[in-house]
Amino acid sequence: MNAPRCGAKTRRGTSCKAPAMANGRCRMHGGKSTGPRTPEGLERSRKANWKHGLYSAESITERKFIRQLLRNSRETLEQVEKNVEAEAVFTRF
Repeated sequence: MNAPRCGAKTRRGTSCKAPAMANGRCRMHGGKSTGPRTPEGLERSRKANWKHGLYSAESITERKFIRQLLRNSRETLEQVEKNVEAEAVFTRF
C-alpha cells in the first residue's frame, strides 16, 4: 500500500487519502474533462447538447422568411381590397 495519494483538498479541509492515478489525482479529484478533440467527437457532443433549436441559424432564417411572407400577403390583400372597393364604386353608377 505504498501507492501515491491524491492529496487534493477535501471539503473538510484535509488532504484526500485515495490512491492517485497517473495524473496525480484520484478518480474523484481527477479534474474536469478537456472535452472532445476529434471532429467526430465534437459533432457528437454538439448533438448531445441540442435542446430545441429555437435559436439555431436555420430556425431564425425560417422565421424571418415566414414573417416576410405574412407581410407580403397582408400587402397583397390590402391591394385586392382597394381594387374591389374601387370596382364597387364604378359599378354603382
